[in-house]
Amino acid sequence: MWNNLPVNLVPATAHAWFLVACAAGTVLTLLILIARVRLHPALALAFAALGLGVASGMPLKQVPLSFTGGVGNLLGHIAMILGLGAILGRLLASSGGATALGRVLVEACGEKGLPWALLALGILVGMPVFFEVGLVLLLPIVAEAARRRKQPPILVGIPLMAGLSIVHGTLPPHPAAMLAVTQYHADLGRTILYGLAVGLPAAALAGPGLGWFLLRRWKKKPQWLSADHELTLFTPAPEEAATQEPMESKEAAGAPAIGEPIPAPAGAGRAAAAVLLPVALIFLGSWADALTAAGSGMNQILHFIGSPDIALLIAVMVALVTLGSRVQTGRHHGRELLRQLTNESFAPIASVIMILAAAGGLSGILRDSGAAQATVGLALGAHMPPLVLAWLLAAIVRISMGSATVAMAVASGVLAPMAGHIGVRPELLVLATGTGSLILSHVNDPGFWMIQSFFKMEVKETLSTWSVLETVLSVAGLGTTLLLAALLG
Repeated sequence: MWNNLPVNLVPATAHAWFLVACAAGTVLTLLILIARVRLHPALALAFAALGLGVASGMPLKQVPLSFTGGVGNLLGHIAMILGLGAILGRLLASSGGATALGRVLVEACGEKGLPWALLALGILVGMPVFFEVGLVLLLPIVAEAARRRKQPPILVGIPLMAGLSIVHGTLPPHPAAMLAVTQYHADLGRTILYGLAVGLPAAALAGPGLGWFLLRRWKKKPQWLSADHELTLFTPAPEEAATQEPMESKEAAGAPAIGEPIPAPAGAGRAAAAVLLPVALIFLGSWADALTAAGSGMNQILHFIGSPDIALLIAVMVALVTLGSRVQTGRHHGRELLRQLTNESFAPIASVIMILAAAGGLSGILRDSGAAQATVGLALGAHMPPLVLAWLLAAIVRISMGSATVAMAVASGVLAPMAGHIGVRPELLVLATGTGSLILSHVNDPGFWMIQSFFKMEVKETLSTWSVLETVLSVAGLGTTLLLAALLG
């Protein structure tokens, strides 16, 4: 993940309080610039990040270095994933595969069953992959399900995102959870078992439960969300959309055929295979050491193909063959068409990448200015039960720095020395830390801007949907962790 350098704690001094005030002022400045001044989020994030560096007393020559370092840390992790995911999503949409898979989900599960199906899909896909990988893989399905149900994609996708988020924050083999397992000397198998026991009820409440509540609110007050709900990241270009109309309607209108005959659309099976292939490869990479001898040739191959970038690249190359021939357009089918579709898929994510780059720069400034360390230092002064302390410490780092992975790494690093002496199962400490790291995704979190950009929402809409989802997930996760601790004694 981005910004995963060690964070050193500092005493709670007057300067520490000043740094916390600077971080809070930065968040307020961001909200004003974006919501009131209507500045583009990328520009607002860059301005606020550089302002924080200057206001916090960083040497002026260090401010741009920390900013660009944060940009590099984030984009080095996510740029290729977004690009390859955009290609795969475009192929799913243009070939009709996303439509077919969305139709199967909607028709097979019904209105009441769809949220639970999306929750299960999010948990299944999210186990071996990062949140953002699962999101870009499954967004076309969410878009098609939302179109068929005539509902905002964000409200349809809440159960899916709840499933992706809970496993990202609490279950190995995700890096932050694995780090916490190692730091706390927890048992891996019990951590996964307890994680499912804690995560499933929390995800059910924050996914289908919260989604039902927000959907009822939207039905009563449609103006609550902006009029433009269409998720356009992976939708076909206008000329392709025109060629996807039923041939009968074209003939009835007397429209001439364009180019060559349109092939049959891809079925749900092909679409599902395209989505699950990178998931399966990443899963094999995660379990390579358990499946093969460490250091063997097969072990190295599994680790190689299990890297998210490599897995998505393989999936894209396979999809060019399996889905490329089913693209629903009258344009000449062949290598040039696929090359053109690939090129066109990058345009919608340009704005997303700029926003995420600026958010990464803000993360770098928050770390190097000492604002994050000051916030953590103040949190340690409180005396409270160990599980609550682990949750609160991770939550404070998450709110101050924006990264769930950094929050879990910092909290587990701070609490690790006392983990064996506080009378709490180390597996439960992992879960308390993980659920705390999910809370209140807001303007300093690159994931916040990914959701805002992908679903084409205003900042206030993202705060009232995605941020609420993450907060409910975190608080419910703490509650189920405490309940499990009471049951286990």
